Amino acid sequence: MAYYHNNSSGSSARYIYVNYIDGGGDNHMGENDGVSSTTDHGTGDFTVNFSTTFSNTNYAFFQGCSSENTNGNRGANGCNVKETSSKNTNSCRVVSYYGSTGSGSNGSVTSCKTTTMGFIGHLS
Repeated sequence: MAYYHNNSSGSSARYIYVNYIDGGGDNHMGENDGVSSTTDHGTGDFTVNFSTTFSNTNYAFFQGCSSENTNGNRGANGCNVKETSSKNTNSCRVVSYYGSTGSGSNGSVTSCKTTTMGFIGHLS
């Protein structure tokens, strides 16, 4: 089901989401809407390709991911846009990390078993 919203000026906003399953070589899209495909670039590094084009790169991005962490002292997992140039009107490259232990072990790139991402922005 597609989610659209028209603001007072008539611009249409679109909500795109994907539940991405990663880890163990079984990388694929789960439940999704507005996503044509995903591209795996290696551990915790992937691109979400949209089937609809946003009007600009000012769309919002949010996520939640599972923790495969077995170290109780380690910080939470999370995802970020890899770099500013990786946020395009028709795709977004994302990288997932696990947190540091706070005792000298820095966090690193990881593959979360599931990552749910949402993107909200105006259509072109």
